[in-house]
Amino acid sequence: MNLFDEIIPAQPDKVNLYAPYFMKSAAKRNVLPKAITLYHKGGLGGYPAIEGGEKIPYVINWAIQNLPGDLTRCTMMFDDNADLTYDINMMNSELISYLIDWLINIRDTNTPDFPQYFYYKLMRMED
Repeated sequence: MNLFDEIIPAQPDKVNLYAPYFMKSAAKRNVLPKAITLYHKGGLGGYPAIEGGEKIPYVINWAIQNLPGDLTRCTMMFDDNADLTYDINMMNSELISYLIDWLINIRDTNTPDFPQYFYYKLMRMED
């Protein structure tokens, strides 16, 4: 059993707040209850899958807010090094979407990692 299977889905009343943000994607909607449970933990750890390189551990924390449209501040630190710390503000619904992607990655590859476009946004490299 992997971490994905261990996470207990959130209650329907919490899920229903975020459901309208994921109407276009059945795959994301199916993982949404587990992502909300993960969100309410306020943080997690893992490591990015770097091709040809060694795994660098990270810890990410965020402020828990009440509504999908609320802004939350996320802080991500790599390799337990303060010089490798990044902060970003985003809407809760966007963070939940990234957590869904993280969970899908855990489920499918057993790798605790965010999608590449999350790191582009975190390091302000997006277009």
